[in-house]
Amino acid sequence: MNPKQLRPWWLRKRVLFALAFPIAIGLAVIIAFLNSDGSKVVVYNMTGHTLPPLLIQACGQSRTFTTLDDQGSVCFMLKPTGQPSPVHLALAKDPPWTWEGQSIKPHGGMSVTIRIWSDNQVEAYQDVSWWRQWLK
Repeated sequence: MNPKQLRPWWLRKRVLFALAFPIAIGLAVIIAFLNSDGSKVVVYNMTGHTLPPLLIQACGQSRTFTTLDDQGSVCFMLKPTGQPSPVHLALAKDPPWTWEGQSIKPHGGMSVTIRIWSDNQVEAYQDVSWWRQWLK
């Protein structure tokens, strides 16, 4: 006997794939949408040398990164708690260096990208996740 004749129609590969594919795509879209609500701060080192320990503060949260290599980057994912506040950077060097920039919310898909150039010049961009822009 042919094994395909023994299987019911709903257990055949073509039917299972046709049912599983849209379900998998739907789940991926839902997961991506839920993850798009998180906010983050990304800092790039473009100074030409290694940076000393870097402190990033935003929305009542803080994180210290030990060193940041030249052309390297760090990402600080914010927890969805706290109030909107400006992003604050501090480098542990002599004399101490600090920078305060754009305001960020701890949720809403916000992203602040900061580049530290030589002579401690700072370039910052703020963006919102395209999922969140689409829903506004």
